[in-house]
Amino acid sequence: MKSFLLVPKESIETQARPGVRGTAQGERVLSRSTALRFSAAQKAPDALTALGLRSATLPGVKPEVSGQAQRGRKGARGRKASDVDATPMPGAPVTEQAGTEAGSYRFMPLIGATMAHFYSQDAEKAARGELAEEFEFIPDVVPLSFPGPVSAGQTGPRNRGMSSLAQREWPDESGVPLAHAQGIRGAGVMLGILDTGVDADHPEHASKTIQFRYVSLFPNSPHNPARDVRGFDPDGHGTHVCGIAAGVHHGVAPEVDLYAASVIESETIRTSLGRVAAGMEWLLHQFSRPENASRPAVVNLSLGFPLQPPPGISEADYLLNQRALQAMLRRLLDSNILPIVAAGNSGPDTVGYPAAFPEALAVGAVDFERNVATFSASGSVGRRVVPDVMGYGVNVYSSTERRCNNQAFYERMSGTSMAAPYVAGIAALYRCRAPDLTALEVRDLILANAIKLPRSANHRTGKGLAVFR
Repeated sequence: MKSFLLVPKESIETQARPGVRGTAQGERVLSRSTALRFSAAQKAPDALTALGLRSATLPGVKPEVSGQAQRGRKGARGRKASDVDATPMPGAPVTEQAGTEAGSYRFMPLIGATMAHFYSQDAEKAARGELAEEFEFIPDVVPLSFPGPVSAGQTGPRNRGMSSLAQREWPDESGVPLAHAQGIRGAGVMLGILDTGVDADHPEHASKTIQFRYVSLFPNSPHNPARDVRGFDPDGHGTHVCGIAAGVHHGVAPEVDLYAASVIESETIRTSLGRVAAGMEWLLHQFSRPENASRPAVVNLSLGFPLQPPPGISEADYLLNQRALQAMLRRLLDSNILPIVAAGNSGPDTVGYPAAFPEALAVGAVDFERNVATFSASGSVGRRVVPDVMGYGVNVYSSTERRCNNQAFYERMSGTSMAAPYVAGIAALYRCRAPDLTALEVRDLILANAIKLPRSANHRTGKGLAVFR
């Protein structure tokens, strides 16, 4: 099976046009928004359907596995032989359960793309013949992962705590205590987080309703659907990120409405472009519901591509994956949503993606004494300097997993993965105070109000430390 993200070439190369934005039915119009759908986008699902691919938006019973037709004979314990044959052996690679159809696809109108799985070379060849002139076929082969966390040994050992600290640790210079004293706590703002998930029953999050989606390993298959369930986190990274931005005890913006999509597994800390696309599409659907259509929003992405093409991945395929992710970030801005991205933990003179995209607000890390973290990524690509701004990202105290007896766990972690949600929280405070500001205006406000940092011999620090003023 081969998987491709089909993106209209015009979507990658140009900005979207003003006009109606919404689902395939076009029932919603958003203020300060531009059209997310391009003229060619609908052509892909129509062509794939005609070629015999099955839409993932029409789930049904799991199909017969190709080449294993039901013959009615019984196997062990009364099961049909085909059922026995289809059961994967322990330790076998995880693969999508393919049906007898030519493949499957999911149309994602809000990001203007279609994810397609082809079960045969003939199906892929036929689709290219129909669509290659207007669509980029972007192979889903380059893994994304979150950039940390790194060792907190820079300023002291990791410290796990069994309960919340008595007071928040955000310094007065951050402006967070002042904002909270003024009643500015993020109310009315939607915060989207794509990460490993969130423990919705942790004391840091249990008092609020979190909209949560688990995006499966095969998010665009009709046989492995994504699920909207109570939030869980197989790793703890996402819970820590959510706690920094939105935790009720320690969060920068504790009253935001939280939308979390689990797109990263704990075992590999890697994800695919398809899973990120599915998570992004879900966020856009949530944010564009009629009751949310005019509300301000921020999205945090503590994930990125490797700095260089992984072994076995061509430079061309690597660049295509990058361009597709950049187009998704552009769709966020088109929807008046501010994307905030961790710069990475590979140190100075390293620039990763999506932090290097001009659409992103890239965040580096400093400690609580304003010293730049040794791991904080920085550099330049052409005229683009990374990071744009810095956030607290060393020994940051926040929520992680709970013990079996339901006792809460907190931990200090370090990384630009921690700095980014701090800045996302600052952005939420600005959007709370002035909800009519556009995403780009909020970005400019954060940059204009940043505290300048001393020059560093090794690191770039953008406009300085992001604060609320």
